[in-house]
Parts: sequence; C-alpha cells; structure tokens
Amino acid sequence: MNLPDGARILVDVDGTLCDNLPRLVEYVDREHGAALDPAAVTEWQYHVPEVGMHVGELIDDAMADHPEWFLLGMDPLPGAADGLARLREAGYEVHIATHRPATTHDVTREWLEAHGIPFDGYEEAVPRNKAELEGHALVDDYHRNVGDALAAGKAGALFRQPYSDPTACDGALVVESWDGFVDSVV
Repeated sequence: MNLPDGARILVDVDGTLCDNLPRLVEYVDREHGAALDPAAVTEWQYHVPEVGMHVGELIDDAMADHPEWFLLGMDPLPGAADGLARLREAGYEVHIATHRPATTHDVTREWLEAHGIPFDGYEEAVPRNKAELEGHALVDDYHRNVGDALAAGKAGALFRQPYSDPTACDGALVVESWDGFVDSVV
C-alpha cells in the first residue's frame, strides 16, 4: 500500500484492534443462556436462532446494557499496539474510527489506554459511511466499509475475519495480522 508521507490512517476497533467475538459468546451465554460458536459467525447479520436476534443486534444490546463489562473485557488482537506504534513512528497519523455508540467512547478510550494502543485522534462522530471521514486509508474488518473507502479514492485494508468478504472490496489490501499490514505500509 502506497501512502503519502504523514498520511492519516483511519482504524476501526472491533475485529481490527480487538477480538470481540469471544466476549459476545460470553454475553450470549450470560444473558440468554444460549451457546454461540464464533466459527459460525460467517456474516455480520448471522442469526442466532436460540435468541432470535442477529450478531449485530446482540452486540448493540451488550454495549447498551453492560458497556464496561462487555468492552473492557475484550482482548486486543496480537500486534495491535506495536503495529499502531510502528505506523506512528513512521510518520503516519492514526485516528480511531469506530461505529460504536457515542455513549461508549469513554470506555473505548479507556480500553485503548489500558492496552497501550497509541493513536493521534479519535473520531467522535463517525458517519455510516466511514469514507466520508478525512483520511487517506481505512483499516477495517468489514468489507463494506473498506469498499466505501476504495470507492471514495482512499486506500483500504481489510482485516480478514470469518465474516469479511475480500471479493466485495476489490483492490483492498487483505491482511491477517497487524504485522502483515504494517509491513506493507512502512
């Protein structure tokens, strides 16, 4: 990925900086008494039959009902903190761009700090289309967000997850890890 010096890189949180599915499994068991296999979540609209809701709705409920428990209990993806530090050392600007509700921004910042994940800015109002944000590249786990960035003339990197579809964002850098992303940028 070829970015200009000092480029602003927009970085998603869930599925990109942290692994949110294990915590979702705990939430579904705790609140609904149902088992959810993370390997079964092959699309973001995956319907959990025992609960009658899809994954996105369950995550929204968990963030609304138990934001600290849910969000602070997530583990960072391997290499996330080091990867963002390396990007910043290389002169890039790192901005957090998450679709988490605004009511959870303080908890998200607390999680970033607790895990030593460095950033230069935090986008307070993220539109549905993240490509509308000022920046040169978007790193996200959701193919539609990355596709929007590419359509807007930005660079896009897709963090491969079971629910992400690289064929839906042709031209994106598809990565499995933070090392893979950083090595292709720095």
